[in-house]
Amino acid sequence: FAYLIDGVLVSLIAGAVFFALADFDQTDVKDCPDTLPSGVLCIDPQPDDEGAGDDDVITMKDDGIWAAIGVGLAATLLNNVVLQGRTGASIGKFITACRVVTPEGGIPGIGRAFIRWILLIIDGINLILPVGLWVAMFSRGHRRIGDMAAGTYVVKSRYAGQPLPVYVTGARPY
Repeated sequence: FAYLIDGVLVSLIAGAVFFALADFDQTDVKDCPDTLPSGVLCIDPQPDDEGAGDDDVITMKDDGIWAAIGVGLAATLLNNVVLQGRTGASIGKFITACRVVTPEGGIPGIGRAFIRWILLIIDGINLILPVGLWVAMFSRGHRRIGDMAAGTYVVKSRYAGQPLPVYVTGARPY
């Protein structure tokens, strides 16, 4: 649920930027796209409506799209790398009472949080090849690939700050 909350939050922020900067307008379908200036996109909200008599399309500047992508990426980095690296939790993890910790129970730091975030690419392709899901289901401590690479664990917030037990980490006492 934490990833869902984070995703909805970033989507709302990026969507607000998009709609604030997209600059929508309406034009006749025969003007699209030939006589439009560079950087303007045509969108036909009702394609293939033969005989409907609607010859209008929506135009918008592509600045809103690029700004939304940039703001969305920045918000994701701030939430999943900076905030999580400095506090152990993204906004979604704060709400769901989860924390990202090192085996000693400490805060992961920005470097480890970045590794976790960038490896979401592998964990996120579960629809095609569910490797990330399988790894998380069957690994010790139910860690995803990003956690294994970063040396982190996701725990309930009440366990943050405490060393993780041997049965979770697999570390052997000397």
